This record gives sequence, C-alpha cells and structure tokens, in this order.
Amino acid sequence: MKYFSFLATIVFLFSGTSLYADPPLSSETEACLSCHSALHPGIVGDWKRSLHSRTTPAAGLKKEKLERRISAEKIPEALADKVVGCAECHLLNPEKHKDSFEHAGFNVHVVVTPEDCATCHPVERNQYHQNKMAHANGNLVRNPVYQDLAESINGLQVFKNMKTTSMPADQETQADSCLFCHGTEVKVKGLKKRETAMGEMEFPVLSGWPNQGVGRINPDGSLGACTPCHARHEFSIEVARKPYTCAECHKGPDVPAYKVYEVSKHGNIFSSRNKDWDFRAVPWKVGKDYNAPTCAACHASLIVDAQR
Repeated sequence: MKYFSFLATIVFLFSGTSLYADPPLSSETEACLSCHSALHPGIVGDWKRSLHSRTTPAAGLKKEKLERRISAEKIPEALADKVVGCAECHLLNPEKHKDSFEHAGFNVHVVVTPEDCATCHPVERNQYHQNKMAHANGNLVRNPVYQDLAESINGLQVFKNMKTTSMPADQETQADSCLFCHGTEVKVKGLKKRETAMGEMEFPVLSGWPNQGVGRINPDGSLGACTPCHARHEFSIEVARKPYTCAECHKGPDVPAYKVYEVSKHGNIFSSRNKDWDFRAVPWKVGKDYNAPTCAACHASLIVDAQR
C-alpha cells in the first residue's frame, strides 16, 4: 500500500500526467487522492459517485436559477474551474480552523463545517443557521429540564450508604446518545504522533469527534453540520430527501415524528411508490418527480409544480 501511494505520487508530480484527467481536478486534490484512494477506498468511492466529483462550480453557475444546486453568485477564481475535491473542502479557511495541522505539505483541517460549505452554498448555510437545529447543542446542554431527563436515562444507578443514587454519565455516553443528534462541542486537545502506512505522522487530538450532530459546535466557531442530511462524502440530495435520513434522529418516544409519518397515508404511499420517484431532480416537481410528501418536501425542499 505504501509503495502504491508513493508511485502514484511520483506519476502525477513528475510525469505531467494526471491520474484523474477528466473532470479537471486541482493538483492539491490529486495529491490527496494519490494516497487516500488506497488508504480510504470507501470514502473516495463515495466522493466519485458525488456531483462534486463530476461538475465544477463554474458549470453549476451556468444553469438556470431554479436548476442550480449552488446558491453563490460568484465563486473564488481559484475554485471555479476545478471540481470540488478533497482539497477544496479540507483546505478552506485555514485561519479560522483550530483543527488545522500540517499534513503532507498542506495545512489541512479535519472538520469541514457549514462555514466552509458556504463558499458555494451561502443561502443554505444562512437558512440553516437560523434553524433551531443549528442550536440543538445549546438547547440541550443549557436547559436544566433536558439535562435532568438525560441524566435519568444515561446516569449510572449505584447503591451506596443504603441509598440508591445516580452518578452522572461520562462524556462518551452522552456523545453516543443525546449528542449523537444534538451535536457535540469539538475541541482541539493538542497533537499526537501516530505510526501509519506512510510512516510516522502527527494528527490533532479532538474531543467530541467524530460527530455529525445537527447542532455541533465546530473548531472554527460555526454551529451545525451539513452532513447529518447530506451524508459525506457523496453529499447526495437523494439521501437528504428520503425519510430514512430524518429517522436517524426523529424516532423514539421523545421524538416520534418518523414513526408517525411511517404509518400515515403519506408514509404508506412513499413506501409503496418511492422506487418510481426521482429524488435527484432540481427543481423537484410535484406530480412528476414525486407524488406524496416526504419530510423534506415540507420542511426543506424547493418544490414547484409542472409549470414551475
């Protein structure tokens, strides 16, 4: 694996031949792929299936307004004519990212945030920031009623001095339960050297990570994450529009919305007919692309009729 990555790097750096000639990739993303294609084939496979890997921001801006999946009116020149690859997300705004670290000659950050996505999707980022989901961490951890509820579920029951008492849950338990959805606060604790297939490398130590909670507090100070709905690294609009994605959080006795939808008439139609619907169309046309609401149809999507 080490030798493959080394040889791949030599190919594109010294032969002048791109490993990924079409569509146009930045040299920085090619450098990432030369190693990570072998080290993380699942992640790279998801990215290759994404629209990011096949379309440049400049091409996206040429579409009609309603057909665009990009809301910025202008893209920085350095990013416009290359597809959105590893570097275009993980090298953005390094001055804001406390999780940035030197990696293979680049200043890389681990946690891609809504502030980074806003380079191409500022309208969506602003709408999300006004949504209560972006504030879900604070709405839980700063609310004593919710904290008591969380402790009653996650706290450890112990018998001591002839009494049953509750000990607070540890951070890992909270992160795996309530904060899986509400979001953790991701903090940089320092750097640590690790032995890898490429030799010894230094990586940031992050508490509260990995986490894709909707109200995650990020190392760059931004709130939330786009990835709970647009699962990385494919970032599929199809995945975001299907109720199964919402069901990751909106299921259970305290938030039963998905279970209610599942047994509703709309949910029944979705379960029976969704294989015939087009979840990738932009704009999303009622009566043509789908015939009954999903969660996203009412709560998140731009929808039009057949005449637009």
